[in-house]
Amino acid sequence: MKNYLLLFFCSIFFILNSCSDNENNIEYKTPIATQPIGKGNLSGSYVSQQNTVITNTTQWNAFLNTLDSVNNISGGFTETNIDFNQFMVIAVFDEVFPNGGHSVDIITVDENPQSIVVDLEKLLTGNATSVVTQPYHIVKISKSTKPVLFQ
Repeated sequence: MKNYLLLFFCSIFFILNSCSDNENNIEYKTPIATQPIGKGNLSGSYVSQQNTVITNTTQWNAFLNTLDSVNNISGGFTETNIDFNQFMVIAVFDEVFPNGGHSVDIITVDENPQSIVVDLEKLLTGNATSVVTQPYHIVKISKSTKPVLFQ
C-alpha cells in the first residue's frame, strides 16, 4: 500500500511539472518606431513584387536608380539621404494591378528576441479606375542585426 501511495504522488508530481506554464510561453514583442520615407503607387515603371530590407548605401543607391529609371519616384520621398550606421530601410512592393485604388501597408514593426516582424496589410483593394499601378510602402527603422520577417 505504501508503494502504491508513493507511486501515486510521484505520478501527480511529474504530471504537474510537465504541464506548460503559459506565462513562460508568451512571446514578448516590442514595437519599433517607423519613420515614413515613401508610400503610393508606381505607374509607368515597375519593380518585381518584393519585401526587402536595405542595410547600406550601395543597396540604397541601386534601389533609387531602379525606381527613378523612368519617373522621379524618389523625388516624392521624405528623405533620400539615409544614415545606414543608425537606420535600415524596409521596402514593400505589391504586385502590379490593372486598376487603381490598391495599397500595401506596413501596419506595425515589432521586435522579439529572435527577429523583427513586419506586419503587412492591403487596406485598399482596388477601384474602377483604368490605370496600371503598383502599390509600395517604404519606411526606415533603427538598425538591427536580427532577421526581418514579413507577415
